[in-house]
Amino acid sequence: MAANGASHSPKAVIARPVLVFVICRVRLYLDALVKLLNRQPGTTAVGSTDFDDSVISSLEATAPDTVLIDVSSPEALPFAARLVRARPGTRILGFGVDDVPAQVVACAEAGLCGYVPSSASVVDLARAARRVGLGDTVCSAEMADKLFLHLRSVALRDTVFSGKPTLTGRQEQILGLIREGLSNKQIAQRLSLGPSTVKNHVHGLLSRLQVGRRSEAAACIRHVAARLEPSPKLGRSK
Repeated sequence: MAANGASHSPKAVIARPVLVFVICRVRLYLDALVKLLNRQPGTTAVGSTDFDDSVISSLEATAPDTVLIDVSSPEALPFAARLVRARPGTRILGFGVDDVPAQVVACAEAGLCGYVPSSASVVDLARAARRVGLGDTVCSAEMADKLFLHLRSVALRDTVFSGKPTLTGRQEQILGLIREGLSNKQIAQRLSLGPSTVKNHVHGLLSRLQVGRRSEAAACIRHVAARLEPSPKLGRSK
């Protein structure tokens, strides 16, 4: 995602106001936000709804450039992910986001094109909505760095645990013990190996994983425990 302060050439040029569709659980908040967005230059709210099955038909009818989703609702990101799968090409901007790496990464993984933090004003939201509608992405510079590091760890996970014989059996064994928090000396005792032998294995393991620290190697194996759930149909969680 591009940093908020960065300048990018948009993928499209829209001379008219960017059309936005707002999804939020709280009706009073939803109605107020629609009115405020309509007062901002360059944005027009064409519809709004709760998190329910009607959203697909509503989006088809209104053809918004940007869909705004209130990420403070617990169902928001799973709903956004299902929406992207059901209607590819939908450009979603999250608002009410905690500006911390974990939530920003979750937004990216759900398929959002950007986010504005909880501290953002309506002016900030309208500006970001227009950028997303023009084909840009919106993210703070600091969070962009965090996303880059996250994607790097995912790439390492996919390389190491894709079913290919990337690691030897001994390296996989040692990697598991590193994940448990064991030191080289403890690993040597557990496997009845010499300390220098373990040190050589760890060095080779880090080199194979293209990481510089044991903690990064452990992070790779932690990702293996995560499993993607089957994609349910779009709609409210029961």
